[in-house]
Amino acid sequence: MGTTRRLLLFFAGASVLGIAAGSGFPVARAHAMQPGDPAVVGTSLTSGGYSRAVTKICVGALLFEGRHAIGTRAGAMAVSTDIRTTGDRRLRRVEAVPKPARTARLARRWIATERLLVATYAWAYLRIWGAIERARTPTERARLPMVLHALIHAPDKLAGAASTLEQQLQVPDCTGGQPQQTQGDPATPA
Repeated sequence: MGTTRRLLLFFAGASVLGIAAGSGFPVARAHAMQPGDPAVVGTSLTSGGYSRAVTKICVGALLFEGRHAIGTRAGAMAVSTDIRTTGDRRLRRVEAVPKPARTARLARRWIATERLLVATYAWAYLRIWGAIERARTPTERARLPMVLHALIHAPDKLAGAASTLEQQLQVPDCTGGQPQQTQGDPATPA
């Protein structure tokens, strides 16, 4: 198994990050709520009700849901597109959950941050594939760990901002790009 394939398997399997077929910069897309979305459950929720509704949607979120052949540009683009599609679909459901007036602004900011994070994961995945694929010479291969490190950690600042908002709203990561606590973890709220 080649180095390119092993690294892509690691990133895809670990759901560390993802890439979208884009121009090189993450772009969040706005989506309208879908009529009949099961997340639409009335006109008003308490903060606790909002947290529970969002948790039902986001708990156990995967970075992407499909199966893809990897090791080719087409495969990398498919994973990247799937990251966007999976994240966007989940965030549309979250967006449809009625927000308590007290936390509505915070919830909208969190959803916008999650959208940017999904786009960043998608962008980074494709860039990682490209960096690995282009590393042909000994000099390029020697520089590859530094390049990959920067790409792998590109979402970190945004993920930190999302984590802060998640703690305030008492909701889990909804991108699938961050490890989630499991039942029985001391830090998991009851």
